[in-house]
Amino acid sequence: MLTVREARKRYGANVALDGVSFDVAGGAVLAVIGANGAGKTTLLKCVVGLLRFEGQVLIDGVDVARKGKQARRLVGYVPQQPALHGDLSVRETSTFYADLKGVAHTRAREVVEWVGLGEHTEKRADALSGGMRQRLALALAMLADPPLLVLDEPASGLDVSARLDLRRLVQEQRKAGKAIILSTHWLEDVPYIADDALVLDRGQAVYQGAAKQLTASATVGSKLYLRLNGHGPDATGVIEATAAAGAVVRSGDWLVVTCKAEDKAQIVEALFSAGIGILDFRVEEASVDDAVMDLQSAGRAAE
Repeated sequence: MLTVREARKRYGANVALDGVSFDVAGGAVLAVIGANGAGKTTLLKCVVGLLRFEGQVLIDGVDVARKGKQARRLVGYVPQQPALHGDLSVRETSTFYADLKGVAHTRAREVVEWVGLGEHTEKRADALSGGMRQRLALALAMLADPPLLVLDEPASGLDVSARLDLRRLVQEQRKAGKAIILSTHWLEDVPYIADDALVLDRGQAVYQGAAKQLTASATVGSKLYLRLNGHGPDATGVIEATAAAGAVVRSGDWLVVTCKAEDKAQIVEALFSAGIGILDFRVEEASVDDAVMDLQSAGRAAE
């Protein structure tokens, strides 16, 4: 559905994209990962034809550079900061964009319900939370039922609950056969939301491959902070049997566990199974910057 070949973009002397190539099939999700300034937004804007670029982008065989209007009809795009009309309600916003796209108002109601805003139809856009604004932007992108979704940092500003909802919404569209490309700096979400991952660093691809292998390739871990019910010594053994040995340290009342993203749930489950209650917890997620550096170091070591 989406083919990108040798995409390059310069801003004066600054190289924002440097020969990036990839494919996204229908029913697949590609996560584009990188720190601020890595080229994620530039890449997505090239895909939807908002920037001039070198190379080639094809959407279902349609060349974006040569037939931009035709290509954009195949795309639902959610920018990093959706520009919504603050004085319009959710219902008015959805029907307004439905009219622009020649879509029935019944479809507008359908997508609003689908993203979980059915109980907020009369709420003004400027009164919506950040998560609700992202949901509304996604609903607008889905109005014409495009085969390709392009989502720029859709999880930005969302709390944990809203991010879990986003995962569900993306997976529903994946099952419906949509091709999806999304950018994110949440390294932890990637194995759960995407099939493949593309990691950018200063415009270059430093990793391309299966999303589930990304955290294995990058050994940088998340940190899980646990305040337990007084069973610290017993908990350490339980945790170390689940995560890597030596991954547990004490910091005041907290046990700090450095682990891979996929190990967190197993650690919590193991503690409950051992009868060790968790009074409080928080997560410090893996740094994209550190992960990129780790991937580059691994690549140099393999050369």
